Amino acid sequence: DFLTDLGVDLGDINLCGGHSVPRTHWIPSPKEGRPTPVGMGIINAAKQRIADIAKARPDDVTILTDTRVVGLTSWNAYVNGVNVIQDGKLSSSLLVDSARTGMKTPACYTSLREIRFLRFPTTNGAFARGDGVKMARAMGAEVVGMDRIQVHPTAFIDPADPSSGTKFLAAEALRGKGAILINSLGVRFANELGRRDYLTESIIRECKPIETFQEGSAGLTAAFMLMNDKAADSFGRPAFNFYASFKKFFTKYASVKEFATAAGIPVDALRETLFQYNKHAETSSDSFGKAVFPVAIEFDEPIYVAIVTPAIHYTMGGLKIDKQARVYNEFMGKPFKGLLAAGEVTGGVHGANRLAGNSLLECVVFGRIAGRNAAATNYSHEEL
Repeated sequence: DFLTDLGVDLGDINLCGGHSVPRTHWIPSPKEGRPTPVGMGIINAAKQRIADIAKARPDDVTILTDTRVVGLTSWNAYVNGVNVIQDGKLSSSLLVDSARTGMKTPACYTSLREIRFLRFPTTNGAFARGDGVKMARAMGAEVVGMDRIQVHPTAFIDPADPSSGTKFLAAEALRGKGAILINSLGVRFANELGRRDYLTESIIRECKPIETFQEGSAGLTAAFMLMNDKAADSFGRPAFNFYASFKKFFTKYASVKEFATAAGIPVDALRETLFQYNKHAETSSDSFGKAVFPVAIEFDEPIYVAIVTPAIHYTMGGLKIDKQARVYNEFMGKPFKGLLAAGEVTGGVHGANRLAGNSLLECVVFGRIAGRNAAATNYSHEEL
């Protein structure tokens, strides 16, 4: 109801990795024009609502732009404000009304348990520096689960820049609508709709770097992602065309055979792979435990092909919070007064392996909790 009231339509429900039924809500793809990612849609709607409130109540709401928070301030054990850089200068402490401080900065640094992931690319941009965690840690905040990182199994290798350390995410919904994965031998090797950790390990184990197709995979272990027109239509043409036509991650071939020949994949092996896949689709079961087969793929039909590789995507770790979104003080063993957090800056919500769709749900649920509790906080001058 909250998102609907903001004007966010989440009527498109998708099946993603690790899900037994479709349960991930997206913004429906338009018949024409560029689709809106669900995260952007939520942020833009909330941003507009805040702007409307600020316009109607200028004495109550001030919006600061081009302002970077670089630290927290405290007084008598209360977190009561932030230090900011504005116009290139470090400002004096900006006190937050009634000592209310909510942090929602993405946290993307972590202690890597497995050294092998250090060579992996990432889906995160240079902006994801973990500032929120670092600022809170400087105040003595407790963290949890920082050794828990998630590698997403499918990130696009851009044919125009295969060695880039930052990759564009190949959404799980592509596989949910019918994309399949094969290795350089033309063989399926896993349930495309399995959990992210399972599919990542399967790609690492069953695939190898692709060197002789297009511009290759820059030495990264990679798989081929195949989609036909029926799968692309089901995904939504505007959304699919963003990947295929605008970003040029997919290449279209007149037939699967044409692709196999171009990629140096054994033609007979790939033909048998598709024959077996379509046969399993009739019974909704295969040796990998796959139970959902959205489309059949014929050997002689047009096919879209992309190269995908695992990439560091998310950390389940972050600031420790309670059910009221209050951040814990590591040294006091209890929550700070005046410091709340929600979203990816926090940890302990997703266990060891987050499922697709749960992150934005967490951001909205805990964001509302943090906002309500911040608004209800009103420390007296004597307490401060």
